[in-house]
Amino acid sequence: MLVLQVLPYTISAQKAVEVNSNITDVAVYLDAASVTRKAQVNLPEGRTKISFTSLSPYIDFKTIIVKTPDGVSIEGVNHSNNFIGKKERNEEIEILNKKLKELEAQRKSINTSIAVVNEEISFLNENKTISGKNEAVPVQILKDASAYYGTRLKELRFKSLELNDQLSEVEIKIDEVNRQISTISSKPVLPTGTIDVLLETESIRNGVPIEVSYLVKNAGWLPRYDIRANALNQPLSLVYKANIRQETSENWKNVNLKLSNAEPNVSGVAPKLKTYVLNYGVQPPRYTKTNSRVEGFVRDPDGMPIPGVTIVVPGTTIGTVTNAEGFYTINIPTDSRTLTYSFVGYKTQTLPVNSGRIDVTLEPDEVRLEEVVVTALGVSYADTEQPAYRKSQPKPKVTAAAVSEMGVIEKPTNVEFEVSKPFTLASENKSQEVKLLTYEVPAFYRYYSVPKVEKGAYLSAYIPSWEMYNLLDAEANVYFENTYIGSTLIDTRSALDTLAISLGVDKSIAVKREKIKDFTQKQLIGTYKEETRSWKITVKNNKNQDIQITVLDQVPISTNEEIKVTVVEQSNALVNPETGEVKWDLTVPAGQFKELILTYKVKFPKNRNLYVE
Repeated sequence: MLVLQVLPYTISAQKAVEVNSNITDVAVYLDAASVTRKAQVNLPEGRTKISFTSLSPYIDFKTIIVKTPDGVSIEGVNHSNNFIGKKERNEEIEILNKKLKELEAQRKSINTSIAVVNEEISFLNENKTISGKNEAVPVQILKDASAYYGTRLKELRFKSLELNDQLSEVEIKIDEVNRQISTISSKPVLPTGTIDVLLETESIRNGVPIEVSYLVKNAGWLPRYDIRANALNQPLSLVYKANIRQETSENWKNVNLKLSNAEPNVSGVAPKLKTYVLNYGVQPPRYTKTNSRVEGFVRDPDGMPIPGVTIVVPGTTIGTVTNAEGFYTINIPTDSRTLTYSFVGYKTQTLPVNSGRIDVTLEPDEVRLEEVVVTALGVSYADTEQPAYRKSQPKPKVTAAAVSEMGVIEKPTNVEFEVSKPFTLASENKSQEVKLLTYEVPAFYRYYSVPKVEKGAYLSAYIPSWEMYNLLDAEANVYFENTYIGSTLIDTRSALDTLAISLGVDKSIAVKREKIKDFTQKQLIGTYKEETRSWKITVKNNKNQDIQITVLDQVPISTNEEIKVTVVEQSNALVNPETGEVKWDLTVPAGQFKELILTYKVKFPKNRNLYVE
């Protein structure tokens, strides 16, 4: 039976018994993580206060849940943050300052020795002349003096070199200690979390299992894919990966890991035609490449790069992180207008996407964690769990390697990916990539070309019943015929029964569009002027297998009754009279080509000027 209690209370001031607990389970969400700790305690008869210490300072106290066995009641739960780390930091700085004083004393002693050596060298140089007042100096005295001078000067110069080497080493050590002190001093002092639990038993109980779980910030994961298409007649290989990060101030060591998709312009995508409206004073549509890729640097106010910054497209699971130089690059959907930048210790920023280059300066977050936070939450529940909901439709084929790595649990509102192997990730500004699943996905392939806008043929893979693969919106690395061809997006928001994934341009398919001059002409018919335009499109298949390709072009449409547009030749294409879109669905055999002709006439009053493309 599940029992949920909210108990306003004040835990007595009795001394708490600190318990040794270990993180055993972690469920990582897109922007948070649920941490479960377990401990065993010996409880006397009556009331006992136990403390879980050295916890994350980023605990959401409203989410704390304590689990106890039958016979052990929970009288109350307190949560607090304390800055014991400040004392530890001061002690560390004190040790470094002591070491710094010792090194500075060494430096002073070495400098004194160097000064003495230099004075002796100067003395020898000033007194190297030997002479008598009225008689010559004996040769032996000269020899002895010369020998002494040479030997002693040599000794002193070697001593000087030795002392200077010692001085350089000490200077390096002093610089290192100063940098350590500066680094430690500049780091914010994070508190540590503590959860106090007041328990009551009717008798002495030893080895009682106690479990506490809570939600923490500064953790999350981003999905990413590898898409491999080796041949047009083979299934598509979809490798599902996760990029996991955590800066919770708690290290996850050998934990049971779950990843959940719950939440507590694309390079390689073919262009689209704009409607060609024909009217007086109206220019034909112009095409520019959409900024589907955004890149830039994220720095602090001093201009230093910030690695590990999370950049996401709001409302999606599409995201990336900055590298060691603070650089990032991200593909975004065409309808995305903003990007959100977040990193622990800095203010989160949401910025408009107005170009393909966005450099960001993050400002430090001056809001400090409160030294003490108390919550009146006491929760107890039975050691049971509701059964997971599973879809009735059949699951896709999964490779044997993937089965050993990951289990998938579908719940009413989210999907969980359960890693079967123990997982370790320290709390630092680094992320770790984990391979989740490899799907062998049945797919059909089709090429798509708009030669009026861009030469080339874009290959797309179409996946029926894509819902069964539990896909999230994310970037994907694309490999075609064992060659990396770039990146794309898996965007499920607009997909219906079939999900289309752009695989980029296939350079072995050549598409050419050229104007046929012999059929491009102007003539007068009574009070009207008539202009003809004719285009030839050539599709060449240089592959060793047949291809299916859709080729799009257009004819102008008229919104003025004085202007008449007539399609003369379209090579059996489908023409949409409302939009002017001309569409060919072709099969081009291996090593062959097909030619398409598009010809249209435009008739308008001869006293008017009309630009016809």
